[in-house]
Amino acid sequence: MYDALLAVRPPVDVLVLADAVLVASELVSNAVRHAGGVTGFRVSIGDGEVEISVSDGSDAMPVERTPRPLVREGGYGWGLVRRLARVEVVEEPGSGKTVRARLPLTSSHSTYEHPGFVPAQRKPPRSGER
Repeated sequence: MYDALLAVRPPVDVLVLADAVLVASELVSNAVRHAGGVTGFRVSIGDGEVEISVSDGSDAMPVERTPRPLVREGGYGWGLVRRLARVEVVEEPGSGKTVRARLPLTSSHSTYEHPGFVPAQRKPPRSGER
């Protein structure tokens, strides 16, 4: 996914890349933690957005929990995904579900003229690194 977003031209803002990586991480973590593991993962880029799809074998729908201060039981991830992306959960009877999250490739910083824009790019290797 990282490589696909770095290949987008014009480049995406580093904040867009960070949001996409965070959403993918949360979806995969949720599938592992709550649904028995990931059965499929797909990233597609087009029409000004990135779509991240994560499938699992559970029929249980994601649930947003109300986080409680000072209690370390989680509950923040699904709400965060829903704030960062347009989310769709597709039931696949007998084989679980697929969660699709769509994020725009632009943010309020995503113009070269905007002073806060930072293009997502690979850092060149330092001398002696590969």
